[in-house]
Amino acid sequence: MVYICAYSKKLREDYHIEMDIKKEESPIAITTDIVADEVKREISKGRVKQILFITAGSLALILAILGIVVPGLPCTPFALLSAAMFAKSSEKLYNKLLNSKILGARIRDYKERKGVTKSGKVKVLVLMWTMVLISAFLIIKVDTIKYIILGAGVVGAIVVWFFVPEGVKDKPNE
Repeated sequence: MVYICAYSKKLREDYHIEMDIKKEESPIAITTDIVADEVKREISKGRVKQILFITAGSLALILAILGIVVPGLPCTPFALLSAAMFAKSSEKLYNKLLNSKILGARIRDYKERKGVTKSGKVKVLVLMWTMVLISAFLIIKVDTIKYIILGAGVVGAIVVWFFVPEGVKDKPNE
């Protein structure tokens, strides 16, 4: 009973609620009203967060699918981002993504290996630099844009090599 009264007093102080409590009134009724309002606010915040996570996951999924066919647009990072967003918002969407034929294997590999293997990083860098060099020297004619593309390639290479976690390679079956 003392805990509930102290909690009620703390809530009144936090929310600047002024109440005239008569000696006969029970502090439990006041506390449950305030706590019920807090719970309603938290539930609505949770729903808003869930909608935002699902929206972000869906956008990342669209970019991942585009990354399969558009050269230079990465597929796996967007698929991983989509999986993370769905994991925080919808178990159904997360499981559906993990079980998909195209993107599921990439996500499961990253999750099981806890990163990208060194050979995977080398493949990513070779493909990335191929596209950067083709774009910068064969397609783009403006020097400023060429330098921006080359700079972005350098930043991308640094991120892939030093910041993407290195996963363990599967042991061959003996």
